[in-house]
Amino acid sequence: MEEIGSLRILGSNTEQNFFNETTDNQSVFLKKNEFHVLNSNFVSNLNLTKFNPDSLDIERIAGRTDSLLLLSKTGLKLFLKETNKTIQLKNFAFSTCDQMALVDSFVVVSQGKTACQPGLASKFSLFKINKFTELIYLNQYLSSAIIDLKVMNRRVFMLDADGFVSVYVIKNTSELSKITEVNVSGGEFFRVVPKLNKVLVKTAKGMVQLNYTANNKLEKINEL
Repeated sequence: MEEIGSLRILGSNTEQNFFNETTDNQSVFLKKNEFHVLNSNFVSNLNLTKFNPDSLDIERIAGRTDSLLLLSKTGLKLFLKETNKTIQLKNFAFSTCDQMALVDSFVVVSQGKTACQPGLASKFSLFKINKFTELIYLNQYLSSAIIDLKVMNRRVFMLDADGFVSVYVIKNTSELSKITEVNVSGGEFFRVVPKLNKVLVKTAKGMVQLNYTANNKLEKINEL
């Protein structure tokens, strides 16, 4: 169950074809070749908007509601809300199991050690979408398998298979630099709460609450 104010929405962000959330805190419901954006700023007057971008078979989304990354079996596309059109981006052997994030014009994608690519070494890569809407490769980093990947306040948060929640920033327009990490044993996925600078990590035992401090440190608050 996802809670928005006093409203509760049935859904699960572990189901890649059903529920997700943008970095501007809009809830998105995926339904194959369409998606529905729920403006949850005012729970007394909900606004559910439907988009059907070029009959794309959507598997995952990331980004903001005005510029979304859409991942499908045919690769990665950029959806522009103003025109309701999608732009095919260069395919770097992406799969529907990959995690992805959009920070301004930068794209972060994690790959490897997944059901789609079990034999591929786990890594995450940094790309940039240039003014010609081309996806340009910038850098690559070997890592443990990335379970979940999100953006909060222009920081990239990753949860890996070793149980570490790490925070990265983009430096020198071409690098991802780790600024802090904390271990959460058995982490399965996580949610970010930008207004509170909080991270909630789901584990087999319950939920671990983290605080992202003003000096760019992750700290455990409690375990629920």
